[in-house]
Amino acid sequence: MKKIMSIFVMAIFLFSILPVSIAQDTVSDNGGSGSVDIANDDAETRTRMEDSGGNKIEIREIIKDGEIETRTKVTDRRITADGTRIDTKQEVRQRVTANKEETRLKFEERRKALIDRQREKNPEKAKRLEALSRVSLDRISGLDQEHSDKLARLDKDRLERVAHLDKDKLERISKLKEEEIKKFTDLEEHKLRRIAHLDKDKLGHISKLKHEEINKVAALSRARQEEFAGLTKGKIEERLKEIRIKTVKTAHDLKERVITKEKIEIARGRFKEARDKFESAEVDFKSARDNFLEAKDKGDEEGKLIHAKEVLLKSADSIIAHLERIRAKVEEAENIPEEVAADLISRINNQIKEVEAIKAKIEAATTSAEIREAAKELKEKWKLLKHKVKAFADRVAAAKVQGVIHRAEVLEKKLDKVLARMDEAGIEIDLESELESFSNKIQTAREAHDKAKEKLEAARASDDRDEVKALVDEAKELLKQARDSLKDAHDVLKEIVAKAREAGQELDIDETEEVEVEDDDDEEEVEDETDEDNDDEEEIE
Repeated sequence: MKKIMSIFVMAIFLFSILPVSIAQDTVSDNGGSGSVDIANDDAETRTRMEDSGGNKIEIREIIKDGEIETRTKVTDRRITADGTRIDTKQEVRQRVTANKEETRLKFEERRKALIDRQREKNPEKAKRLEALSRVSLDRISGLDQEHSDKLARLDKDRLERVAHLDKDKLERISKLKEEEIKKFTDLEEHKLRRIAHLDKDKLGHISKLKHEEINKVAALSRARQEEFAGLTKGKIEERLKEIRIKTVKTAHDLKERVITKEKIEIARGRFKEARDKFESAEVDFKSARDNFLEAKDKGDEEGKLIHAKEVLLKSADSIIAHLERIRAKVEEAENIPEEVAADLISRINNQIKEVEAIKAKIEAATTSAEIREAAKELKEKWKLLKHKVKAFADRVAAAKVQGVIHRAEVLEKKLDKVLARMDEAGIEIDLESELESFSNKIQTAREAHDKAKEKLEAARASDDRDEVKALVDEAKELLKQARDSLKDAHDVLKEIVAKAREAGQELDIDETEEVEVEDDDDEEEVEDETDEDNDDEEEIE
């Protein structure tokens, strides 16, 4: 069963692939422009055009059981200088019929020439060409003779895969050497479609790799393919050894750990409890502080002592509750590795114990000197801890950003499979620039996210207050950059959906379909000392 996929608070619509061709070749007459849609033999052919008078026309030729039914629709009319509308349907039909016949003959001539050339050389290859759909055959025959003949020499499976590429990709592939073409046409169609966005020189560079290495590059995102294509052969081989490709159905399969719903609910309950405790401690702190100031103004030394202890105790309670909130968020974060989460929780627990020890000293204090000493110790503790707390919080925030990145990466691969099926069905929608933009923005987000994690790792290992603060500030800015890139990617995604709809298509995203994505290969080291990582401060504070 297919499910609707969501990304960045946007539902991607449930799509169905229709057997309709979209604008492929252009014809014109008397200053008009149009597009000729060439579908499979058992589907239909469409012509959309606009003449010099502003008439918008769509001609549909439905091919069924060897018969052709022609339907003409005029959606606009010519307007004269005095504003009179003139019905020009008959005139338009005559002109379009002539253009349509000319285009049909042109494609028939190309197809016949290609097949005849191959029949003279190798009848078996001619049969392979004849077995292709009319759309695929027209795409190949539309190339120059050298390139079309080169593709015609491919074996049946390779020929079928390459014939499903759109016009631009097919042309790029056809310009490669025959041995290079064979390497790329061994790929699955959706991988071939994705890697064919590279220019001829980059494709030639990648073709020098071994089959398994080409397959791994083809499994990467467009942005990563561009990155690798710019490296030397030796560097590509070295980098590929570090990359792991994982087969997944959804981003859920990329989570660092799986937490049961029951445990998540328990963690959320603890977060709510800690949040309530924190809010209560803040109210009590303000009340205790007011009481202390009042006693101070009255010269009430005993009252000052009592309320000073209350102020310090409520301060300690606030710190403990804040740490408990972050701990609860770590407990439910599925994109923090188990060992890192355990280490974070252990570090937070140690900090809580240390604050509780100071709290016990405050409770036991009976003199002003003892209270001042306990207050100094609590102040110094918080002075270092407050930046560590931000690091803890930002680590959870980074995990959430990582989850969104995973969803976007999976979506890019799902879209490739959808568009590959549409190409196979003879449906062409030019979304390549949008897909490249989408991929680049996701890669930008990933790079910023990974740098942020490095900063937070360094903050966890440091006991220098100023260094921790600087690292946390840098990580926060990097996470902001990652979020901004994801927002931009979301906007591009909306453009992709809108452009597909303009072409009369809906993108069918099947969450049960498997795709290959690059798995995270960086493992966070677990230190023996202090604390680490983070959470979304907007949720905690």
